[in-house]
Amino acid sequence: MNPTTWRGLTPRCSSPGANRLRIGAALTNARAPLARCYRFESVLVGEQGAGRWRIRFAIPRAAPPRRGFPALWMLDGNRALTRFDPVTLRRLSCLPVPPVLVFVDVDHTLLIDLPSRARHYTFLPADYPFLAAPGAAEELVGGGAQELLDLLLQEAVPAVRQRVRLDDRRQVMWGHSLAGLFVLHALYAGAAWFTGFAAASPSLWWGQGALLGEPERRFVARRPHQSAHLWLLLGGAERAGQIDARRRLDCDRAALLSAIQGAPADAAHHLAGRLATLPGLAVRYREFPALHHAAVFQASLRAVLRDVAGLPVRGRYGRRV
Repeated sequence: MNPTTWRGLTPRCSSPGANRLRIGAALTNARAPLARCYRFESVLVGEQGAGRWRIRFAIPRAAPPRRGFPALWMLDGNRALTRFDPVTLRRLSCLPVPPVLVFVDVDHTLLIDLPSRARHYTFLPADYPFLAAPGAAEELVGGGAQELLDLLLQEAVPAVRQRVRLDDRRQVMWGHSLAGLFVLHALYAGAAWFTGFAAASPSLWWGQGALLGEPERRFVARRPHQSAHLWLLLGGAERAGQIDARRRLDCDRAALLSAIQGAPADAAHHLAGRLATLPGLAVRYREFPALHHAAVFQASLRAVLRDVAGLPVRGRYGRRV
């Protein structure tokens, strides 16, 4: 697959006022350096329509290690892809054991689709009509997390493993916001094939903080049956309850800000402390000083990528990751 058919994404609003971004033109000048470092493939899993997912993955050109490659599985894959450039990929490819990069998203050309994220990344339906798809008749939204997790484990993982040798000991799932909530659901649901779970700014407010109740109690009572790593990442401004004043306030955003009150601003910090007491679960909490919610997307992705790769990597944003 020509990497430039899905690399190099530039945002374009799909319609006035819509919180959606479309994939734009490819970075044609990136073809040569990308091809030397990684080869790019894509598979479709799930059923036609809303249940169809595209799994894009970048495979190092290096010979696979005896145990296989580590991999970082990124939700909101279209958007995550925009955080990679030829410089970053070239540095990754020079590591002793470069990681496979897996980008998971619905099979569409959007970078951000809030109704889809609310539907697929949440573990129970909730009364948030401002997150419903346009024209949707349902009163409640969400609840598709287990269906998506089953799809990843039963179809996406085998499809990628058919094409590249993976190290079963080093498979990390990363997600931000609603996708961070999904990562915690995957951990609680016992998705044991993944050995690392990175939840960045997880939307713990969903369902009035429902994940902090019975799902957490069941997980603690069951105890992990095998060792796993959990990253919980949060912006310092988030934990302080600060809202980015630069963001435009409209009816939907006002409703979202109200919904966020469903869990304390420092809920992720306290969750990390509780889960750190469990045997077999290594918990790392990291806070990014002064960062608001949106900025944690990039900062957390780079931090987790650093841990998965084992070495610092620099990209076009000029920050060490």
